[in-house]
Amino acid sequence: MKHLRIGVLAFALFWGSTLFAQNPVKIGYFDYAYVISQLPEAKAADADLKAYTEKLQKDLQAKEAELRAKYERYVKEGEKMAAPTREALAKEIETGQQQLQEFQQKAESDIMQKQNKLLAPINEKLEKTLKEVAKENGFTYVIRKEALLFEPEDTSLDVSGLVLKKLGITPAPANQQNNSIKPTNNNTNPNPNIKPNTNTKPR
Repeated sequence: MKHLRIGVLAFALFWGSTLFAQNPVKIGYFDYAYVISQLPEAKAADADLKAYTEKLQKDLQAKEAELRAKYERYVKEGEKMAAPTREALAKEIETGQQQLQEFQQKAESDIMQKQNKLLAPINEKLEKTLKEVAKENGFTYVIRKEALLFEPEDTSLDVSGLVLKKLGITPAPANQQNNSIKPTNNNTNPNPNIKPNTNTKPR
């Protein structure tokens, strides 16, 4: 029985090494940020997101200006106001601050949702093309460049250019990337400029 087990193990090792030799694993990598920066639809999506963000920013600034005007009125005229009027204005300012913060939070969420919606068809197209490129060029696996601990010296493993060519796009040097939109995680504010000034508190 012992000899049988050793024989089976030896056969398994031989068969496994033979199979691996016949089907070598080829791993490539893909520079998502570079590729998406070259896509016309990504540039259009970037412009769309920028316009959407700027509108929300203007809305936020308008609300902030309205709140600031109430606060300045409170500071300037508060002592002359009747107590009920002064208290009502103070309440408006307090409520306005809360609404401003809620607007900011919703704006950040809306921007992220808008970005994800714009990126979804682009990512779907890239994934489909990437699978085709990997199959045509014998890659067993393709991983994202940012997941690499170091960049391989063999640049032939970088399929980014192949993906762009398959999409009919002439690759540009990596140092000529455009600032196209990139996906963000749920803990990242896609537009750090959406920030209200909440220092207007009645004294």
